[in-house]
Amino acid sequence: MAKVLITGASSGIGEATAYAYSKPECELFLVARREQRLTEVAEACLKKGVSRVVLKARDLSVPGQGATIVEECLDELGGLDLLICNAGYGIYGPLQEVSPQDMARIWQVNFQSGYESIYAAVPHLVKQKKGHIVLVSSVIGKKAFPYAASYCATKFAQVAIGEAIWGELKGTGVGVSVICPGYTATEFQQSAQNTVSQGSWNRPGSGQDSAAVARAIVSAVRHKKREVHLTLPGRILCGLNRISPSLVNHVVAWVLQRASRKEDRGQEVGDRR
Repeated sequence: MAKVLITGASSGIGEATAYAYSKPECELFLVARREQRLTEVAEACLKKGVSRVVLKARDLSVPGQGATIVEECLDELGGLDLLICNAGYGIYGPLQEVSPQDMARIWQVNFQSGYESIYAAVPHLVKQKKGHIVLVSSVIGKKAFPYAASYCATKFAQVAIGEAIWGELKGTGVGVSVICPGYTATEFQQSAQNTVSQGSWNRPGSGQDSAAVARAIVSAVRHKKREVHLTLPGRILCGLNRISPSLVNHVVAWVLQRASRKEDRGQEVGDRR
């Protein structure tokens, strides 16, 4: 019976991944802040045929909660086989409009809570000589974009820790996968924190489906893939960045600055009306 812990499971990629593992041979431990939404996801998982679901409404912006949920999972499910660190949110805007307090919070949710969970889970996984850790990062965990410095920093850190512990855990029976989706059509963009002067990251209705990311996670675990890029534009971007990072930097900066100026002009017109 595979025991699976998923953070950020109340919507988007986390929800889709919970459904992907809703099988008779699995038990799920689902974590998110929104208890009502998490309850709905748990009920849907049971209807899909999962053996058991335990849900925990936890705020991962609180230091230490990442370790607590692993301890709770081990206690309530009697073990852990698959840890999926998916919790996260975005902050988009110029660096000067993102306070150190905002940076500290997004770091805690997107990276530090996952580090806490991994730190708590690794001794158990190594002892049983099997298991897998998944970090849901992003294409911009490989190539930073202007107006997303804080979010990019957390995603780069996920890639780094994934690469490092893959080497540390090689030969132990414990696998590590870093998933780098491109733009995904979920609630994520609508719930992201956008500063007043920069909202050009909002792109509702476009992007890949979260179920596609969930399928990639399942495949990565099954085939023990170290790093997965889901979209062709993402793979092209990362490939070009290896060949000519300076060119990619200039192009990306130009595109996003142009979009920002265009949006500012549109706002000025709206204000005049």
